[in-house]
Amino acid sequence: MNALAFSKEVIDVCSKFQFVRGIDIILLDEPIAKIRILIKEGLFIEVFFNAESNKYSFALIKDNKRIYGIDNTKEWHIHPFNNPESHIPSKPVSFLDFMHILEKERKEWE
Repeated sequence: MNALAFSKEVIDVCSKFQFVRGIDIILLDEPIAKIRILIKEGLFIEVFFNAESNKYSFALIKDNKRIYGIDNTKEWHIHPFNNPESHIPSKPVSFLDFMHILEKERKEWE
């Protein structure tokens, strides 16, 4: 998948979630895509994808701090709500899966 196709997928996924208020394409320059998904003031999702390295990063940011995230730097891992600086090994997670997790755990970030 290239960065453009990934960006289109992110936009399509976001259209399925009511908590999404807006989408900003911060960078789309093959092979890299960086997207910010707005939820409310001070709360957004930062999405990063590099098609060459196959790196994915999804992070929920509140007041400029990551409060939850999943990425595959080295290997897939989760930065959990209760300790976002820690790394818990994980199987691969799609952006759609990430959004479903946020929807399910909404009480953690609202």
